[in-house]
Amino acid sequence: MPLTPTLTERRSPWVVFTSPADPWLASETAALVRRDGLVLRLDGRELRDPASVFRTFARELSFPGYFGHNWHALVDCLHDWHGPGHGNRDLAILIDHADGLLTSDFLGLLVSVLAQAAWNSNLRLDADGEPDTDWTRTTQHFVLLPDHTAPAAFAEAAARGQDVAVALADGRLLATLTDTDWPGGDPASAPWTAGPLSFADEEILSGTDARGIALLREHLGCSVHEAQGILRSRTDHLRRTHPGTPPETG
Repeated sequence: MPLTPTLTERRSPWVVFTSPADPWLASETAALVRRDGLVLRLDGRELRDPASVFRTFARELSFPGYFGHNWHALVDCLHDWHGPGHGNRDLAILIDHADGLLTSDFLGLLVSVLAQAAWNSNLRLDADGEPDTDWTRTTQHFVLLPDHTAPAAFAEAAARGQDVAVALADGRLLATLTDTDWPGGDPASAPWTAGPLSFADEEILSGTDARGIALLREHLGCSVHEAQGILRSRTDHLRRTHPGTPPETG
């Protein structure tokens, strides 16, 4: 599966974390608009908790009044989205100022929900892996744009999303759904890393960070600097869930 993301093709990755200055973003959004696609922007600073996530998406995408303001309803309204005047146009949703999501306790769930909505819109395959003829397939992708935070820093929290696999490529963090439960998804193997990044937990819990960084680089194919950021995120998570976790040793 290509690791160069797209906003114009019906393929993964479904969710991308990247810099607002990434030339890929300007190129892909321009290409989408030329195809009469639509680019919508949300302010990540408004996404403080699940309730504000639901309110912001409902307002900015003009969800119907019956939107249930829960995660399942968000998936449904995103993949069956017919905003006023937009019909079945291809869509990219950009979330600006996304730095604050790094410390939220729902980032993994949000990534999983966005990926599920994109899978539904782009592929909509039945259990046999065949296109579901009852639905119109449209291109839909999500891009999260932190102002000051390296995309790799989101890897640990994003990977905790249900059925989510992540990869790092060209300075971007990519998120997809595994093919275990999502026909047409991506294999839960290299270069994708599926599930919580727990393979370095023993090293983190024992304070042997150098070995933890080596394992992160091995599994994710990332740089030392990226691995250090991911290790910090995983260490913070383990400190909350495993009291007594030693501090980073550097």
